[in-house]
Amino acid sequence: MRRAAKAVGRAGIAVGIGSAIVGLAASPALAASSLSVSPSGTITSNTTVTATGSDGANATALGQSRTLTLVLSDPNGSNVQSWSSGSVASTKSASVKGTFDTTGAINGAYTFTLKLNSSTAQTANVTLRVPPAKVGGFTASPSGTVANFSWAANNEPDLAGYDLVDVTDSSNPRDLTPGGVGTNVCDSSGCSVDIDFGSGAQGTSRQFVIDALRYTSPSHSATIASGDSAPVTVSFPAPPAPSSGSTGGGTSSSGGSTGGTGGGTTSTGGGSTAGGTTSTGGTTTGGRTSGGKTGRGISLTHPNVALKAYLPSFSAGAAPNLPSVVTEVKPLPEGTYKPTLAYPDQVIGESKHSQGTQAAGVRNELVRVLNVEAVWKSLAGAVLVLLMAAHLRAWVSGVEND
Repeated sequence: MRRAAKAVGRAGIAVGIGSAIVGLAASPALAASSLSVSPSGTITSNTTVTATGSDGANATALGQSRTLTLVLSDPNGSNVQSWSSGSVASTKSASVKGTFDTTGAINGAYTFTLKLNSSTAQTANVTLRVPPAKVGGFTASPSGTVANFSWAANNEPDLAGYDLVDVTDSSNPRDLTPGGVGTNVCDSSGCSVDIDFGSGAQGTSRQFVIDALRYTSPSHSATIASGDSAPVTVSFPAPPAPSSGSTGGGTSSSGGSTGGTGGGTTSTGGGSTAGGTTSTGGTTTGGRTSGGKTGRGISLTHPNVALKAYLPSFSAGAAPNLPSVVTEVKPLPEGTYKPTLAYPDQVIGESKHSQGTQAAGVRNELVRVLNVEAVWKSLAGAVLVLLMAAHLRAWVSGVEND
């Protein structure tokens, strides 16, 4: 009996150990997997991100193999890259490694996912907040009160635009394009905008820089700026000096063999000087010199940007001077007539209405009303009845006499 019990106990132990081994082999050891990413967290400059996933050996899972897969998803949720360890026996450690170059990638959150066969084992996130590169080729030139800015376009895939800043006062820089200008100011040859600074800029020098703007995520909720470009200086031309006046020749008339010299009048107004009238014995030449502001026309490549920060200023022109001599107006002699309005004589036509025409119209209307077939038939019938009545009366009178 004791020998039989010992045999049964040994058999039970052997069956229990076998069942445990089979149970362990049926389930892979997910808890042993790990995933690391370097650099991690928020990345603020272009670099190469390395992700490593691993899974330890499982000596109890006899006769099984597994595959580790590493998948990278972009901020839009699309799978952009994947790496695989291939089939690895359960008794050996498995690992998979992937690298991701952030150059040319959009900003936002990226996700690394480690899968053991088809099951997700681990995940890790990194966030790109890389500012755009500094703007190159920034230049500016004046044309009157207008400054023309041009620069080379950036090539970031999620570029939001550009921001122009007046840094003449370094302690208080002035944003010329609040919110920035879009990439629509650029073409294959570069970018450019025109800004009119008004008459207040005449005769001054100002310094400017430009920053590129890049979105922080595909949702376009915020932007991040590059560093300032190399500054440029614009020297606006001074306003034209007011004219001091010039004398033009007058008109002349031939006065015979002996010429008489007569004085003239001179009047000045609105920045121009007109010469007087002189009567001399020779020929004459005359002229008028006009002073005023001149400037060349500005062709705005992007008018919506050129007028965004500043509006041009305008000043009213000088009022003309009153004449120094007032011409006397003499009254007309009594009994004379002079038209006061320079209008030609007006001819007014009148229409005449004839009573005969109206009477004819009434007659025609009566004829039209009375010219009815039924009326004439009624009148004929009445005449016949009267004739019959007259004959009947004559016959009755003859019978009575008989």
